[in-house]
Amino acid sequence: MRDPETAKQALSRAIRLEPIDPAPRLALARLHAESGDLPAARAEAEAVLADAVDQAARARAAFILGELARASGDHNEARSRYQAVLQIEDALLSANPGDPTASRWYARARGRVAELDASAGDFTAARTGSEGALAMLRAVAAAIGEPPVLAADIGDAEMRLAALELDFNQPASARRRLGEAIGRYEALAITEKHEPHWRAVLADAWALAAEADYVRGDANAARDAMERALQTRLVLAARSETEAWGLAGVWRVRGALRAALGDNDAATESFGQARAMAEKLCTRTAAGEDASRFLLRILLAQADHALRMGQLNTAREAADSARMLTEPFAQDIGGAWLGEVAACWDRLGEIARIAAVEPAAQDAFARAVEFRRLALERAPDDIRLIRRLAAALVKHGDAHLGANAHASAKAAFHESIVLRFKLLDAAPGDATAALAVAVALERFGLAALAQGDTNAARAAWEDELALADRIFAEEHSLESLRFRAIVESHLASAGGPNSEHHRHAALEHLDQLAHAGALTPQETALRKKLWGA
Repeated sequence: MRDPETAKQALSRAIRLEPIDPAPRLALARLHAESGDLPAARAEAEAVLADAVDQAARARAAFILGELARASGDHNEARSRYQAVLQIEDALLSANPGDPTASRWYARARGRVAELDASAGDFTAARTGSEGALAMLRAVAAAIGEPPVLAADIGDAEMRLAALELDFNQPASARRRLGEAIGRYEALAITEKHEPHWRAVLADAWALAAEADYVRGDANAARDAMERALQTRLVLAARSETEAWGLAGVWRVRGALRAALGDNDAATESFGQARAMAEKLCTRTAAGEDASRFLLRILLAQADHALRMGQLNTAREAADSARMLTEPFAQDIGGAWLGEVAACWDRLGEIARIAAVEPAAQDAFARAVEFRRLALERAPDDIRLIRRLAAALVKHGDAHLGANAHASAKAAFHESIVLRFKLLDAAPGDATAALAVAVALERFGLAALAQGDTNAARAAWEDELALADRIFAEEHSLESLRFRAIVESHLASAGGPNSEHHRHAALEHLDQLAHAGALTPQETALRKKLWGA
């Protein structure tokens, strides 16, 4: 739209001249939404939904309201609006089963509900809904052909389903679907040269294709797909400054992909480009919450990559920049920003630990724990926050253990054990939760043994051993044998009347690993030590 303000004025006059006609109101709602005036867009759409007689127009209005609710993060309202679209279009299809327009809008709404299901973690429902939406759109195309608007809907549906298939570890099928979507978006980008949206979704499709190629094990194809995504974003950013955010995002994704492929120099360059662009954009936009969170993700990714590369100064600078960015938000707003500050301190603790600066590591991990604790106080029943605090406590305890502060280490591990048992009690069959408890128990036992409290160490490891059956579905799997061997060896080292029994049990498990050819060098050394004992 070359002059949206003139268009808005013209539509407003049309509404005054013909207030019963819903078309100008729907067009005006869309223009308001595209220009960022969401309240005005919502008002126009609500007026159509409330007053229009035309059911198809009411469905469009409900869809617009669903989009607005989703953009503002109100997923419950968004779901309700999309369900209203489904009800209206279902009634229209009952009266006229062959109506291609009603079928297309029904499929659109069903696809949006599937996206909400995915964001809520219900991937099975999301996949079912996505497959249904795509099947309906393909049926319409078989009946009437594939005009551009239908090609766009099919491309969106293929891309949505491809993302879900990646979650289900089906990269080959996902890549095939993305090829379908890319072909349609490329055609739309050619036929509608003045509409930047198609190049934007094309770039996203190429980035997702790069992920699928990476998971398939085709490194060269992954690199090629990511370069295509980058080039598409570069073209968009050259035409409009508003596309710079998308370009910064694709630089970050390119960095993550190149790091995963071992192209460390290319990853370093990508994260540097992403950071430079994001910092410049945040300066222009006065760094609101969304922009700052975007920059935060880039800074932490840059810190993580530098840490993997052993570039500790670069890692420290990036993590500290992230901390300085987040702390004002945590102080003024709190909420999720408390967790973001904790993540920054966690990175700083890891950097100090690798640099062997133990006081700095202890201080950083302690700060991470306190911010995690503050976040949990705001939402004491949030399982994710409980899990994160428990993990932070284990790292804090390890820092104390490395500094021979055994009493402090025990206290940190004990608190983590209590939290992780709470999570396990809420999900008794969750093997991951059981393993998390086992890790904390093992660390507690090591701290207790170092302090000379063999009874506490022995009790912790006995509790850990009792969790083995809940962690491993197969008692004699390699990982189960390895877990049991290590815990039994701990119990043997703690002494007591059953220590010899535990030594023999540990040796038996290690012998089985040896027969399977699965002993690691550390386990070989442990086996020799136990035989010597």
